[in-house]
Amino acid sequence: MKIWCQLPVWEPLSTNKSSYELLQKDYDLVKRADTQIAIKDVPTGFQKPDLISYLGLRQINDREILKSMLRAQEEGFDAVAGACYFDGAIKAAANLMDIPVVGPGETSMYLARMMGNSFAVITTDSSFIAEIRRHMEELNMTSSAISYQPVRSLTLGETFFEARSRGDYGPIIEDFKNIAQHCIEDGAEVLIAGCGALCPVLTVNNVRDIDGVPIIDPLQVSLKFAEMMVDFRASGMPIMSRKGLFLKAAKVDILSVCKSFGLM
Repeated sequence: MKIWCQLPVWEPLSTNKSSYELLQKDYDLVKRADTQIAIKDVPTGFQKPDLISYLGLRQINDREILKSMLRAQEEGFDAVAGACYFDGAIKAAANLMDIPVVGPGETSMYLARMMGNSFAVITTDSSFIAEIRRHMEELNMTSSAISYQPVRSLTLGETFFEARSRGDYGPIIEDFKNIAQHCIEDGAEVLIAGCGALCPVLTVNNVRDIDGVPIIDPLQVSLKFAEMMVDFRASGMPIMSRKGLFLKAAKVDILSVCKSFGLM
């Protein structure tokens, strides 16, 4: 089984080797022995990750994320697992391709609702909070989250990425634990590490729970859901509705439109 793991920005391996190694370690902890992982950046995407904070720019970048993910089916991959909590272009890609496409934000919130009565999301930057809350509302997950500030951010700010690039994970872990304690005091029974740059830091360093409250790693969850959906598809089970909101166009029209817009 081959899984395409989609980053949200331009992040070439040649200059971000330590980041790719961290992600690979995270995936290796849970992937099946026969699963091959390919971590892909967005060659035409943002070169500055902080630009994700801006709605208009993010929507432009989502188009490039979609363009990247559409290559997965052409290159023989069995599924796509998103690697950004925003789930950028996930639904569009799932509607345009035949292989499973799953997002870490959606799947981790569904899992959190199964694991406990209420959850909270901790992300890396306060500018991400509004988008995560919007996504939560879109998925009808608000009632399953704690009522007071269900999405919170670390306090490290720009120093988060500086510490992460140095491999100095101590301040990140301590900051997360501090925010997590406040979430637990406000009723969180499950915690979601709501950023693809954050969750591997916690998991690889064996930070799996806070006082019995589990921490969900969305990247691992999206990978495992992708593997499961591949199994479902192989068994003949339908993996997505093709009616209503997810009505699928004819393949010839998908190819024609994608090519005319430069997506293929």
